[in-house]
Amino acid sequence: MSPLKSKYSSIISYLGLLTTGLGVILLLPLLSLLFWPEEMSHLGSFLIPAIFSILAGLCLWRVFRPRGESPPLTTPDAALMVTVIWLIAVILGSLPFVLSKILSPLDAIFEAMSGWTTTGLTMVTDLDNTPHILLLWRSLMQFVGGAGLAVIMLSAIIGSLGPGVYEAEARTDHLVPHIMHTARMIIKIYLAYYVLGVVLYLMAGMDPFDAICHAMSGLATGGFSTKSENIAYWQSIRVEMVSLVLMLLGTTNFATHHALISSRGKKGLRDAEIKLMAWLIILIVPLVTFGLFRAGSGGSFRNGLFQVVSALSGTGYSTTALSQWGQFPLFLIIILMIIGGGTGSTAGGIKLYRIVIIIKSIWWWIKKQFYPSSAVIQRTIWRRGERLEIQDKHIQAVAGFIGLYLLTYLIGVTIFLGSGFSLTESMFEFASAMGTVGLSLGITRPDMPIACKVAQILGMWLGRLEFIAIFHAFIRIGRDFKHSKA
Repeated sequence: MSPLKSKYSSIISYLGLLTTGLGVILLLPLLSLLFWPEEMSHLGSFLIPAIFSILAGLCLWRVFRPRGESPPLTTPDAALMVTVIWLIAVILGSLPFVLSKILSPLDAIFEAMSGWTTTGLTMVTDLDNTPHILLLWRSLMQFVGGAGLAVIMLSAIIGSLGPGVYEAEARTDHLVPHIMHTARMIIKIYLAYYVLGVVLYLMAGMDPFDAICHAMSGLATGGFSTKSENIAYWQSIRVEMVSLVLMLLGTTNFATHHALISSRGKKGLRDAEIKLMAWLIILIVPLVTFGLFRAGSGGSFRNGLFQVVSALSGTGYSTTALSQWGQFPLFLIIILMIIGGGTGSTAGGIKLYRIVIIIKSIWWWIKKQFYPSSAVIQRTIWRRGERLEIQDKHIQAVAGFIGLYLLTYLIGVTIFLGSGFSLTESMFEFASAMGTVGLSLGITRPDMPIACKVAQILGMWLGRLEFIAIFHAFIRIGRDFKHSKA
C-alpha cells in the first residue's frame, strides 16, 4: 500500500473509532426515559442513529485499521480528521430532532451545529413543551463540544496522535509537557467544575433536571436553556450568580485554571487575558447600565452585568429581552461578542489573547516612535503566570487571524442586510453566531431566510474551529488529490 493510501486508511480508521464514540454519546439521553417513561415514543429517535453510528464506526475501524506500522499523522492530517468528525457529529446530532419531527432537516442541522459549537442560538420555539430527552441532548452536545471533541479523543481514544489533533481544535496551551496528560487534566478540571455547578444550582433553587442541563451549558459557555425565557424564568439573583460563576469559569483558559490551582492563584492572576477580561467588565458594565437606565429599563445594573458577562464569555444566557434595548448598549454587546473569551477555553470570538497582542503591539509601536532607532523595547506579556516574549511572527499571526475574522464577519453581515434585516440586527445576530455566543434579538427563528440560516451555520463552524483547521483540511485534500493524479 502506498504511503498516501496508508495515511488515509489511518485517518478513516480513527474516524471510525470517533464515530463509534459519538454513537455511545447518543445513547446517554435515553437515561431520561427512566424518569419520564411517557417520552418512550422518542426512543427510536436516538436508538436508530446511535446503533447506525456504532456499527458504521466499528466497520470503518476494522476495515481500514492499519496493518503494521502506519505513517505518522501531520498537523494537516489531524486538521482534516477534526474537521470531518465535527461534520459527522453535526449530522448525527441533528437526527434526533428530525426523527422526532421537532425540526426540519435544515433547522436540525442548525440546532446541532449550535449545540456542538456551544453557540446557543436555537430553532426550537417552544422549549417549555419540548420533551426532556431532547432538552438533555441539546445540553449534552454543548457539554461535550465545550470540552472539545479533540480533547475527548486524546483523553479517551487516540492518545498517540499528539499535538496535531489537540491544536487543530484551536487549543495550543499545554498544562503539562505530555499532550495526552494535558487533555486528561482538562477533562478532570471540567468535570469537577460541572459537579460544582450542579450543586450550586440545586442550592439556588433549581430542580435536578434543570440544574444538570444548565450546569452543562453554562460551563460550556453554550447558553442552551430548558426554558423559553432562559435564565429570566427563575427571576432569582442566586441562579444568576451561579450562572455568572460558571460563565467566568468556562471562558477562562484551562491552562490558566491549572496555573491558578497549582500556584494558589499567585501566578494565574497575572495572566493578561484575566486582566483584560476584568477591565472590560469594569469599564463596559457601567456604560451598558447607563444606556439601559436612559432607556428606562428596570434592574439596569443587574441586567447589564449579566449580559456583559454572558456576551464576553460567549455563553448567551439572558435575563432580559435584548430587542427592547437601545442602540448604544447593543453596540457594546456586539463588540464584546466579537472580542470573545479566553484562548483554550470553551468560548468563541477573536479571543482575549489576540486582543491583548494587538493592543500591546500598538503601544510598542507608539513607544518606538519616541525612542532612538537602536533602542530595544521589551515585548512581553503575562501568560499562564509566566512572561511570554512576543515575536514578530506572533503579531503577524494574530493580525492575520483578526483580519480574516472581520472579513468573514462583514460577509455574514452583508448576507443579513441583503435579506432585509436592519444594520443593528445583522451585526448583532452574525456576531452572536460567529462568536459562538447565542444571544439574539429574536430574528433567529425557523421562518428566517434560508441564506441567513446557512450563513450562521457556517459562521458557527468557522468560529468554533477558528478557520485554521478547516483551511488545513482543504489544503491537505487538494495536495493529496494532485499527488494521486501525478
